[in-house]
Amino acid sequence: MAYRAQLKDNAEKLGLNNITINDIILYAAARALKNHEDLNAHFLGDKMRYFKNVNIGMAVDTPRGLLVPTIFKADEMTLSALSAEAKSVAKAAQGGKISPDLLTGASFTVSNLGSFGVESFTPVVNPPQVAILGVCNIQYKMKADGSVYPAMGLSLTYDHRAVDGAPASRFMQELCRMLENFSVTLAL
Repeated sequence: MAYRAQLKDNAEKLGLNNITINDIILYAAARALKNHEDLNAHFLGDKMRYFKNVNIGMAVDTPRGLLVPTIFKADEMTLSALSAEAKSVAKAAQGGKISPDLLTGASFTVSNLGSFGVESFTPVVNPPQVAILGVCNIQYKMKADGSVYPAMGLSLTYDHRAVDGAPASRFMQELCRMLENFSVTLAL
C-alpha cells in the first residue's frame, strides 16, 4: 500500500500511468508463477502442457458478461508495461473491440473482486488452465498490540487432477511474500 501511494504521488512527475493494486498483483503473480510451473500449465486430460512464459488471463466485467483477455509474456514485462497492457486489454474487452486472439492462450487467471467490496470468494478454474487466483478487498485488521494493518484476502482454486495442495500452497506462500515485500519483488 505504501509503495502504491508513492507511485500515485509521483506518477505525473515520472510519466507513469495509474498503477493499480491489481497491476501489482498481476506483476507479483507472474513472477511467482515462474517458480511454480505446476500452476502455469494446462491440464489436457492425459497430459500436461507447461508454459515457458506466464500468460496471465485477467477477468474483466463487460456489458456482454465476463471476458478473460490474456496478457502474454507478463513475466517479462516491467510493472509499468504490464499496467499499460492490462488497461489496454480491459478497455478493448469492455468496448467490445477485443481481438479473439487475446481471449485465448492464458496459462493462469487472476479474478479481482476487491473493487466490488467482496471479502471472500471461490473463483472457478478456466479449463484447460489448472488454477485461478481470487483477489478480495482490502480490510483493516487489528493486531494484538492495538495497531491496525491492511489485509487483502487471496484464494487459489486449482484442479487436483493436475496439481496437489502442497505445491499450490508453496505458490501462495511465495506470492504473499512477494506482495508483502513488493519493492524487493521489483528487483526480480
